[in-house]
Amino acid sequence: MSLPADPRRVYITDDPAEDTPRARKHELVRETKRVIEHVTLLDVHGVADSDLVDLIERTGTLADALETKPRFHGLADLPSPDSALLERSGISGRSNPLAPPLQMHMDDDGVTHGSAVYGMAYEGPIGHLHGGFVAAAFDELLGFAQTASGRAGYTGTLTIKMRRPTPLKEPIRYEARVERVEGRKIFCTATSWHGDALLCEADIVMITPADGTRPR
Repeated sequence: MSLPADPRRVYITDDPAEDTPRARKHELVRETKRVIEHVTLLDVHGVADSDLVDLIERTGTLADALETKPRFHGLADLPSPDSALLERSGISGRSNPLAPPLQMHMDDDGVTHGSAVYGMAYEGPIGHLHGGFVAAAFDELLGFAQTASGRAGYTGTLTIKMRRPTPLKEPIRYEARVERVEGRKIFCTATSWHGDALLCEADIVMITPADGTRPR
């Protein structure tokens, strides 16, 4: 599949009207996130075994019901707007209950801004974000930021300097931009912040496909 005329369309989808089925899916995702966090923090030694069995059965009933509904067989090759990363991604996807989500937009100067609040399900060090999710957020952010170059590619090298731990349950903001383009290589940088405190700095080299196909 070739890149669209505007590579940002790989990531961006328009907000659906709140009376559409997609908006209902977003509601379902939000409730599923609540389930994920409650299950993650559940103290099984403080819950009666009969209650645990009941929760398992009720959750299984929900999973069985979902399994009978029409569904996609994958995420990377879907019709628009389902194919947009801001809809399907495990990091930024509004329709993916795994995503925090990381919300992103690009200003008129080509600078990408992002924001996220990470719940307890993403905890690594006590009260702070797991380093794997730190890296994943920057990979997503910089993947979006690269499209300001008019191109889009795959991650070649991602380097992250963690200055401070990223706190949970607090607003984290991001900023990213394209530094330069050399042949098929797109060089981008990014930072993350908690208030005025610099948390991380990141550099990436994205590699555009030689045949011009769309990265997925």
